[in-house]
Amino acid sequence: MNDFIQPISEEFNSIFFVKGQNRGRYPYSHSLLINDCLFDTGISSGFMRKLKRTHAINNILLSHWHEDHISGNRLLPNAQFYAHNNDKPVIEDINLMNGYYLVEDNMEQIELYTTILEGLRLQNTRIDNLIEDDMQINMGNGLKTKVIHTPGHTEGHCSFLEINSRVAFLADIDLSSFGPWYAGKDSSVIEFEDSIDKLMRFDIDIAVTSHKGIITGKSKIRESLKNFKRIIYDRDERILENLSEKTPKTAKDLRNLNIIYTYYTEYKTYELFAEEIMINYHFEKFFKQDLIQPKDMGYILS
Repeated sequence: MNDFIQPISEEFNSIFFVKGQNRGRYPYSHSLLINDCLFDTGISSGFMRKLKRTHAINNILLSHWHEDHISGNRLLPNAQFYAHNNDKPVIEDINLMNGYYLVEDNMEQIELYTTILEGLRLQNTRIDNLIEDDMQINMGNGLKTKVIHTPGHTEGHCSFLEINSRVAFLADIDLSSFGPWYAGKDSSVIEFEDSIDKLMRFDIDIAVTSHKGIITGKSKIRESLKNFKRIIYDRDERILENLSEKTPKTAKDLRNLNIIYTYYTEYKTYELFAEEIMINYHFEKFFKQDLIQPKDMGYILS
């Protein structure tokens, strides 16, 4: 067996962790394979071709529309594709991505995304079957997966729990040290928090995430979810510390302070752009909580 395909459970020998190229770092992601059902296709074109040689893949469950999770769709033309209705439009028409990433009026960001999408050879994918919260999907060999709608990252983002093995695919509730990402048109920091809380109500023995990998043990998974959510609270505190009761501040004023990105990479221009969007989502949350109030195109503490 290829070394990027790993059995996950001694008891359930038809469940595999499928590593993404470059340890699942963007623009790649990890996947989960249960019998002939693959969760996301962003492992890389080379890995996908190798996977197809050893495993029949007839069904694809897409967690959401982001390019690093659907880039291998084109290599599986005969498979049945599943996705949530809220993410279906973008998967079926990738020309909508610029609008969903809120870069449609920013030529620098459009050029960056165009380069990335062309490099991934992204194509439109027809969604054959819609999934929704609490739906159960037969995986074969007595295995059955429960759909858990977990919006916040995208509006249609879903996690999945195989009921018998208690193996979950959490997708981009990825439990990474960076924390939650919610810089899209269909993102929400409030919904992201709710989705993390929702997952903590499930008994999960093994969690697979898109960019961190495998986490084993109920208590460790719960603690990882709590730590992941705590990153949002830490961001809350850093933003509020930079606001005052007199001088209004905008999200643009607060970007470049490492509030979201603890360090900036070669993609700094985009990271600053995304940081501003995410800070604005925190402002929306604070306003609903009556912690801030608008003043002169910015916000002050209430």
